[in-house]
Amino acid sequence: MGMPEARVLKQYSLIGDSIYYHHVRTEACGGEYLHPSESHRSHEMLLLLEGEISYMIEGEIYHARPGDMIFVAPGEIHAIRIDGTKPYERLVLLFDIEVLERLSAALRAELGGFSYDGKNKLHILPRPLVEAYGLHTLFFEILACEEEEKYKRLVIMSKLLDFIIRIDKLIAENKDRFLAPAEKDALIRAVAAYVDGHIREPIRLEALAKALFVSKSTLCHRFAKQMNMTINQYITVKKMHLAADLLRDGCTAAEAAAEVGYENYTTFFYNFKRMFGKAPGQSANEIR
Repeated sequence: MGMPEARVLKQYSLIGDSIYYHHVRTEACGGEYLHPSESHRSHEMLLLLEGEISYMIEGEIYHARPGDMIFVAPGEIHAIRIDGTKPYERLVLLFDIEVLERLSAALRAELGGFSYDGKNKLHILPRPLVEAYGLHTLFFEILACEEEEKYKRLVIMSKLLDFIIRIDKLIAENKDRFLAPAEKDALIRAVAAYVDGHIREPIRLEALAKALFVSKSTLCHRFAKQMNMTINQYITVKKMHLAADLLRDGCTAAEAAAEVGYENYTTFFYNFKRMFGKAPGQSANEIR
């Protein structure tokens, strides 16, 4: 079944594409449907208001209910399977890597809950924690901000800062209360682990299938069915995110291409521009 049309109730961007917020509702369509896989350079927070969804993130599947909040880190590839027998309504807030870095620097604080080392990684917060830390209230306050234009940016930034601090506290104080994945697809997880371990090398499907003890056709079919994208697409997205990080750290475009295992710079250039809409030689801070 195709994805039904979503009705946008409210949305806006702040500071270019650095902060994006929207409130969307999709009416019941009678059957289950899959939202396409995606990945971006932003931290994504989704507050589920109505409906039931299964969120797949890198081979781990979480079941969310109204009031739960989903947290997706930059670069994580995710897809949503939605129970279309009910309406689906959500609030979504995205803020990019640079926004968080600027806020961390201003605070002179390290926000461990947003670290990339995986130690504090979480994907879903249950409703009791979301409400206990007032995250649902802040979500609506950001949405409902009606300040005059000259103050609106400042007000939203202050609320975003409050939101980030509360999430960081929540993570530090409640590590044993996060919702665990309802399911794990061992094959998808194995693919993700292999790609992460060989991300700086050229990755061949034949070698990947051999390492996982499955046929190439089985591997490709299973992966595409679960993730709604091909393995080659997955590998490319992962490599492009690493390349963007390397560019932000000062690498040249040619150096970044070599570091992520591209033997042909033209192919790297094409994939990077197709994914981010900008050439790798442009300012790293323009890449979203």
